[in-house]
Amino acid sequence: MSTLISLLGRTRRQMLEGVPVPPLEGQDVETVYTPRCYIQVAKIDGSLIAFNHPAFGAVGFAVSRAEVADIVQVLSEHLKLPPDRPSVRN
Repeated sequence: MSTLISLLGRTRRQMLEGVPVPPLEGQDVETVYTPRCYIQVAKIDGSLIAFNHPAFGAVGFAVSRAEVADIVQVLSEHLKLPPDRPSVRN
């Protein structure tokens, strides 16, 4: 099953090659709570962030140093919010 899911993902990626990616803002996103994650220095000038998605297995993202700085800034602001405050979009 995992092999089929991986094959379908690669096929989808090929089908969408060259198609502009719409912004995530305003889209419904399947949320996975408390996934296992792993972060390390990437082979690019940045970081590798990997999550274990229950439907797709391990999914990794190479994030540039500038994007890491943006993520750290946004998450630092989130940590300043009171714990009982509902989610706030960036």
